[in-house]
Amino acid sequence: MSDIPSPPPPRPRVWIEPEPLPAGALDLHPDPLLAEMLFRRNLRTPDAARAFLNPALQPPPEPYHLPGMDLAVARLCTALDAGESIGIFGDYDADGVTSTALLARALRAASRDTTRVHTRLPTRDEGYGLSRGAIDAFAAASVKLLIAIDCASSDHVHVAYAHSRGMDVIVLDHHQMSDTGPGDAIVVSAQLAPPGPFRDLASVGLAYLLVVALARQGCPIGGTDGEPETALLDFVAVGTIGDVASLAGINRALVQEGILRLRRAPRSGFRALCRCAGLEPTSLTSQDVAFKLAPRLNAAGRMDDPAIALDLLLTDNQAEADRLAGDIERLNVRRRAETRRIATEAEALLALQPSWEQRPVVVVVGTNWTNGVLGIVASQLAERLGRPALVMANDGVTIRGSARSVPGFDIARALEGCHDLLDHHGGHSQAAGLSLPTTHLDNLVDALTAAVDAAGLPPSIEERIRIDAYLPTERLTLPTAHQLATLEPFGPGNETPTLGVRRVAVSQYSTIGSNDSHLKMRLETPGGPVTALYWGGAARSRELVRRPFLDLAIQMAFDRWNGIERLQAIVQDFRVAR
Repeated sequence: MSDIPSPPPPRPRVWIEPEPLPAGALDLHPDPLLAEMLFRRNLRTPDAARAFLNPALQPPPEPYHLPGMDLAVARLCTALDAGESIGIFGDYDADGVTSTALLARALRAASRDTTRVHTRLPTRDEGYGLSRGAIDAFAAASVKLLIAIDCASSDHVHVAYAHSRGMDVIVLDHHQMSDTGPGDAIVVSAQLAPPGPFRDLASVGLAYLLVVALARQGCPIGGTDGEPETALLDFVAVGTIGDVASLAGINRALVQEGILRLRRAPRSGFRALCRCAGLEPTSLTSQDVAFKLAPRLNAAGRMDDPAIALDLLLTDNQAEADRLAGDIERLNVRRRAETRRIATEAEALLALQPSWEQRPVVVVVGTNWTNGVLGIVASQLAERLGRPALVMANDGVTIRGSARSVPGFDIARALEGCHDLLDHHGGHSQAAGLSLPTTHLDNLVDALTAAVDAAGLPPSIEERIRIDAYLPTERLTLPTAHQLATLEPFGPGNETPTLGVRRVAVSQYSTIGSNDSHLKMRLETPGGPVTALYWGGAARSRELVRRPFLDLAIQMAFDRWNGIERLQAIVQDFRVAR
């Protein structure tokens, strides 16, 4: 029998009950449930509600509101007019891959010679961001203009090196910055934008706005079927969702239109990914992108070479796309297995740490761990334990890994505060990467512990579920799910509605999954039985022995198979009804 403990059950959750609706709230929509959902999203007038439900009706974003955009467009137009070679350097995650693919497609269409547009992505072994090796490779290809996307906004050293090799540099990035960026580069950064919606753009959104600005200058960006300002939004949707960016404001409009394009006319690469994931493009949702498409794109960079994913998004040959998607699917299977292995080992190492339950920040360091999946494990720990978590691998000299945080604590800023202990670091308020000498680990833990204490976070943040509305059991139906789907796309800034349902009978239940860690239930409702899934909830099955009535906190989803669509309830928590 293994000595490694099984992961503990989900933490108990506190239900935050919905506040009573004020007079007039139901005027937001003819359907009372949708009216309540819109009110919970801080929409207060029918016009605001209509704009939220139809973001395409809003004016398109103006690219030139971004500082540096005018200089970037002017330099790119010069390069295209002169036939200069252009290099695009991205990142190995979904945002970086889609950003690079979007720019490469647009610039190759606008270039007199498509072979003059070069792309390059780093592998995990090479590390995040620009490197001398990448810059030397671009120099060997006679690149005169280097576009660094989803990286380099704080990389003064490598931007200066590219400049010394005869390249001008444009940086498109949305990561947090410690200053205004490299002086040798034209920097277009979401972080340098004035307060407002541009601050939430992922790098793929910045790339899209650059291309829109080029199109407005008369540059043909190709493959646009007459719609230059919407043709590339499928990339924006996948990259924005994959980077867990806010889905409010500009991002909501861009992602909604991008998902529509994925449904109507998926490119060869996205069509092939959908086949591997068992998805029908015509019914694709933001949740499908978040949990099925983006993770597969990420798998290439996590387990092998992100160029596989980039090639997938650049090909228009369906047979080649199917082959590349098959390669990615095999990498995704490996990614899942490796994530399970490291998560199990991390739990075991954590259990060996004295008094770890009282520590405000969780730090786990292992050996022989694949760097590409450490962020996934850190996310799982942060979510389960309710505190910032760092999961890192030690090769004997250097410790590398990922940090994930919880609301109320900016992990990227905390790492910047102890930059003298680190070799490299960077990221967002809730996610970051880092590396440091092994000898600095204890000091880093002390510094982060002090930062969490100073932020006033408790040792473990109580997990809460905010109930948007209570649903009568007779409305636990497929039509209700379709009504709620009009609020798509869901994600940060527009969370999937969580509904309370009181006194639901459970007629059957079973544990499912490769290690029986999930719970499947059959709910009896006036409209017929409904399947409910509680991910990671198998440890609570003993509470169902007497077939009780339950109060459920659920999210509605669709189970689509062989052309048949059924309602599926995704359980967030349950309580035995009294």
